[in-house]
Amino acid sequence: MPQKNFDCDVAIIGAGPTGLMMALQLGRAGVRVCVLEKRDEPFTTPRAIAYDAELMRSLRTVGVLERIEASFVHDLGVRYLNAKGKVLWSFTQCPQAFGFAARGTYYQPDLERGLSEAIAELPQVTLRRGTEVCAVVQDDDGVMLDLGGGMLRARYAVACDGGSSPTRAALGLRFEGETFTEKWVVVDTLEDQFPEDGIFFFCDPARPALTVPNAGGRRRWEFLVMPGDDEAEVSSDAWVRARIAEQGGGAGFGIERCVIYTFHARYAAEFRVGRLLLAGDAAHVTPPFAGQGLVGGVRDAGNLAWKLAGVLQGRFGAEILDSYRPERLPQLHRATGFAVRLGGFIMTTRPVQAWMRDRLMRLIWSVPPLRDYIDRNDPVPHNVQRHSPLVRRRAHRRVGRLIETPELSVAGRAARLDALMGPGFALVGLGVEPETVLGRKDRDTLDRLGARLLGVETGGAIRDPQGALAKWLGRRPALVLVRPDRIVADVMAPGAGDGQLDWLVGAYSLNQPAITKEKETA
Repeated sequence: MPQKNFDCDVAIIGAGPTGLMMALQLGRAGVRVCVLEKRDEPFTTPRAIAYDAELMRSLRTVGVLERIEASFVHDLGVRYLNAKGKVLWSFTQCPQAFGFAARGTYYQPDLERGLSEAIAELPQVTLRRGTEVCAVVQDDDGVMLDLGGGMLRARYAVACDGGSSPTRAALGLRFEGETFTEKWVVVDTLEDQFPEDGIFFFCDPARPALTVPNAGGRRRWEFLVMPGDDEAEVSSDAWVRARIAEQGGGAGFGIERCVIYTFHARYAAEFRVGRLLLAGDAAHVTPPFAGQGLVGGVRDAGNLAWKLAGVLQGRFGAEILDSYRPERLPQLHRATGFAVRLGGFIMTTRPVQAWMRDRLMRLIWSVPPLRDYIDRNDPVPHNVQRHSPLVRRRAHRRVGRLIETPELSVAGRAARLDALMGPGFALVGLGVEPETVLGRKDRDTLDRLGARLLGVETGGAIRDPQGALAKWLGRRPALVLVRPDRIVADVMAPGAGDGQLDWLVGAYSLNQPAITKEKETA
């Protein structure tokens, strides 16, 4: 590839939610991005449906949430019913985090529309629909993408091209894991007539099923395909309507989509091969029972985008990209394992196992303290970096976790901490102004990170009226270093001496303070 000039910094293959979120975060960091999508038009039917509080926080941070407020159903309770329709368990409380309910649904076409609208406002991001990537080759300087009718040269490429990713296949990467033998009929209905709010699991071993409300009067139904079922019959209009009616779903609804899915739990053997990276379903797929499919792809974008931007802007050496898979894989394993166990426990087809499950759930339900504890807490594994070299784990129990983002008061006006920290690194001084206690070496390190400094509850303009940050951290005064993905990288005591941040230089492959983007050669 003799050509040295670049059409963009990053080419993203695929304009699903993961690819769009990756493009949006890179674009907000000033990176030139080209998104390549083979479909001429966006999808108009839903696929993913569930959100958690972290996804909502990400959408709010990048300015998408306010565009699609009507496309969500919030604060959903969950009920588990046995074969006789009696309640085994009822989650009446929905845990809260980051200012959002930890459990709800969204209409995916609207989500993708909101992401696309936000991208359209960034001049450095181009979205090209109807453009199929036929081949990708790379050298030491960049990648070349064959678009059929032309070529595109980029410094890096991120494949967000789905579970059957042609890019992953072309790289020869194994997609390790398992494909489940069970199949599910997945139905999205319009003009919902189900008489109850919330999520319902019908734990009948004769045919497990579930139903979830969605925005705009929609509802999703899922029915297990049993041995001996004819797939053409169980996906027919008559069969679907009969099953929904049996569960109390009425008869006057419309059907927006009906498909048969096989679920998988798989991970690509590598998420990075040189200047090519994988994200979203191209990198990993999970069963849907914990609602972590699309959420996992957005986490990928959050983890990778700031690292790519830092490399392209000259802040970090390319070695930092090797941290992407090791940081993402443990949480993916935990979330997928939870989804598999939940599906096997709740949706079993074995009568004896179902009877034992029912007895166990009733027993737990009969112990109020245990029931209330489970009801108050979100069981889905969180985004935690326990062993990453990019966090100083021993510094504090909150290191490696997402920082809280309470509503603060700035000169009398409300503002979330996320908005005050900005899109990059931030050093938050709790009860202390960072500028007053930082030594020369630590200032230099923070300059190399491009970190924003702010003090909370220091007698200045920024106040925490509820004391939420101090309560969350359990210490003040303190200096909290926060990564762009909102993971706490370090917690330091003010006045503990200069050089507390020296560990970052090696861990992040930090370059010298003069930040200049690598020059393009014609």
